Amino acid sequence: MYKDTTAAMIDGQGVAIRLSTIPDTCPRCHRNVQPNFIVAAALQGRRLSQAVFRCTNHKCQEIFIATYDHNESGHPQISQNFRLAPISAPQISLPETVTAISPSFVDIYTQANAAEAAGLDQLVGIGLRKSLEFLIKDFAASEHPNSEEQIRKSLLAQCINTYITDSNVKECAKRAAWLGNDETHYTRKWDTKDISDLKLLVRLTINWIENSILTKKYIEDMGGA
Repeated sequence: MYKDTTAAMIDGQGVAIRLSTIPDTCPRCHRNVQPNFIVAAALQGRRLSQAVFRCTNHKCQEIFIATYDHNESGHPQISQNFRLAPISAPQISLPETVTAISPSFVDIYTQANAAEAAGLDQLVGIGLRKSLEFLIKDFAASEHPNSEEQIRKSLLAQCINTYITDSNVKECAKRAAWLGNDETHYTRKWDTKDISDLKLLVRLTINWIENSILTKKYIEDMGGA
């Protein structure tokens, strides 16, 4: 699907352009939509055009901009390879058990996901690594309240090895920490793994922590009867 339109230049003149592809996802609400086209502008001397759209989802209705690169076809200029802005990070669903023990983890994890949505790919792994440290230390402190001060001062690897007793949490957290460290160091150790593996390991750690907390709760509540 394409759209032929006239884009305004900065001097007020118009130029015919073709938007070769129309966005079908709103970068604000992340729903599939057929947005309303509002207006287009051509950036003189930069082979770029920008088009303003409005989301047609009634719960959103927000304005967003698609920036198109021009190809070499001449007149009318056919625009392709669009980039959308502003982009909102997708809403994240986290277990209540986890958000209760580590609000700081939630803040950092949310910001890491926002960085990914904004295309700041070099910052995502750093944010995930930091969020993992807060999650593990807060979980460990909740399990060992008498050692809270030592836990907070310990290195992440030391904290995992010393204070995390659930084997699933321990093994996933260790591997997430390894990949997280790769994201902060100049040389990568795990060159066959990437950010998707780190994201999955952090998510597994979250899930195992939830399982551990809920299992402990029901054992305590119901005993061995």
